[in-house]
Amino acid sequence: MTGPGAGSGARGASAGGVGLEARRPSSGPRRVADVVASVVLLVLLAVEAVVAVMGILLLSLGFSSCAAPGNTCDQGLGGAVVYVGPVLVALVFVAALVVSIVRLVKRRLTWPVPLLGAGLVVVVFFVARALADMAVTRGI
Repeated sequence: MTGPGAGSGARGASAGGVGLEARRPSSGPRRVADVVASVVLLVLLAVEAVVAVMGILLLSLGFSSCAAPGNTCDQGLGGAVVYVGPVLVALVFVAALVVSIVRLVKRRLTWPVPLLGAGLVVVVFFVARALADMAVTRGI
């Protein structure tokens, strides 16, 4: 067989009956905008995650007031916040990255995933901050 349709039938048959023709087109202004927005939001999420991890680690400076008279500190809670907080931020970032990559490969709308990840990083930071504040009791 010769002609423009000869090659497309062979490709479809070799892929188990489902060829690349069944997929939506990978070009177009909506697809390009989604990919660009997703990449930009993932980069911003990475920067936000680094800043949140550094902020959570700086929360440990609040425990320097534990030696002051009248102050009490829950070292267990404070240590848990400082060690678990950055791990949670990293898990949120990695999960958002993996889900975004999978959705990009499947050609699905992706930009809300890193946006949701950014919101979750903010939530993790503020929960860590609240827990660190609860761990330090100022007596004076």
